[in-house]
Amino acid sequence: MKEFSSGKKGVAIVMHQMFLIMMLCGIYGIGYNLRRHIGGLGILSLFMVIGMVGSFVFLAYLTGVAGRRSEEDATIYLTWIDKIYTDIQMVLFVAFIYLVLFLGRNLHDIQFELSGLMVAVGTVGYLVDVVFLLFYLSIVRRVKNNTLLTYSLIYQAGSFLRRVFISGQNPRLCTRKARERYEIQHAIEKIAAGALDTTLDVEQFHGQERGIAASVNNIRAGLSEAIQERIRNERMKADLITNVSHDIKTPLTSIVNYVDLLKRENLENENARNYIRVLDEKSQRLKQLTEDLVEASKISSGNIQLDMQTIDLVELLYQTGGEFNERFEARGLTIVTKLPHNSVMIRADGRQLYRAIENLYTNAAKYALENTRVYVDLEVEENNAVFRIKNISKNPLPEQGAARKDLTERFVRGEESRTTEGSGLGLSIAKNLTQLMGGEFAILVDGDLFAASITFAVVA
Repeated sequence: MKEFSSGKKGVAIVMHQMFLIMMLCGIYGIGYNLRRHIGGLGILSLFMVIGMVGSFVFLAYLTGVAGRRSEEDATIYLTWIDKIYTDIQMVLFVAFIYLVLFLGRNLHDIQFELSGLMVAVGTVGYLVDVVFLLFYLSIVRRVKNNTLLTYSLIYQAGSFLRRVFISGQNPRLCTRKARERYEIQHAIEKIAAGALDTTLDVEQFHGQERGIAASVNNIRAGLSEAIQERIRNERMKADLITNVSHDIKTPLTSIVNYVDLLKRENLENENARNYIRVLDEKSQRLKQLTEDLVEASKISSGNIQLDMQTIDLVELLYQTGGEFNERFEARGLTIVTKLPHNSVMIRADGRQLYRAIENLYTNAAKYALENTRVYVDLEVEENNAVFRIKNISKNPLPEQGAARKDLTERFVRGEESRTTEGSGLGLSIAKNLTQLMGGEFAILVDGDLFAASITFAVVA
């Protein structure tokens, strides 16, 4: 990459000034000699031509490198003078040119010797070239950056008037058509934000805008009706689940109680004792299913009260892990815990977060392959607390992805052959609870590896 160093640009500017001064001195010298009928016009003409050619050559070079830092750098870098509005800069430059022409015309009226005239012309020429280069190179940079016209007072004023009278940004100052379009746009934005009670007075609109306003009202009415219908359906489903669960609880309580009474009887028949044991397991499972159904219904309908507090996630995980030690040991599972030594504080409902994490531990305790390890870790990643639990499934798991089974959906079983326990609600409840508290829930399946994660923002 060939760079245009500030030294090279500086040399080019100095050379341009030198040749420009030569050109001006040649012009004024020719005029001086003609007025006094003195010879030597050939040398002065040569000076003028050399100065003209040299100044144009270096001006062309400065035009090419203006605003660039290297030959391969397409970015145009602006300077402080480029921040002046173009029309203001033009007015200043025209005023300066007029002043220069005025001074140049008066130089002929002063009785100079030739040497004195050359010194005066050189000084004025240097000052003229400094101002000219500042203006000219600024114009070049603006043209390259496509801001010559857009960064001017005239353009800014035109844009303001266009916004006011055409776009309708100020409905008090715009035309009727623009005002009507503004009101339609404003109503659409409010409806999109959820204000479904927004309506437009169609009689206040004219022409095509009247039809658009009527369509907006129809869209609002359709959206409102669809949302109300969805709310009614959700309420009906929640009420159905709640009522059915309540109706099931009454006979279920009796079944559980009578099974408990039968367990206390000293039955000698081995088959009878086995039947009672099965009845006990199934009744307890049905009881848990009923409670899970009610809980899932409350969560999905948002009918659940959250008590958001600042919680130490490390402490909660230690407490939960300790409660599952016996269940893990009973199946030969070894829990490998990797938790930070310091506290990790998050905002959540302690009871509901414990329920979500408990469901993940329960899932591992039930369905992990016997005599394997269950990995539990907590890491802080980009100001987020990420809890992960991983285990090897005892039965093959379905692959996840597009058009494949989502293990967090209701009543979905990860193991197709499993029929003895579980309802498929545990992961769904854990996911919904996590999202309800503002966290993220994710599941990764890789072969027989099952990994679930819960993520919450860390509270400073």
